[in-house]
Amino acid sequence: MIQHNPKDSLRADMEALAEVFEAEDREDRRQEAQRRRDGLPEPEREIRTFPGFADGGATPRGGW
Repeated sequence: MIQHNPKDSLRADMEALAEVFEAEDREDRRQEAQRRRDGLPEPEREIRTFPGFADGGATPRGGW
């Protein structure tokens, strides 16, 4: 008798998800390589910061 391991379905789901991520990464690399071959500039990047993190609003540790 073969026992079913409940983690098997999770492992299969995780492997399928990893394949999707790898395919998306390959497509992104392909598009980036094509952009460079075409001599196009890098796209503008929008970088957002949230209060308390990147704006220096972090709380000092200890000594409350």
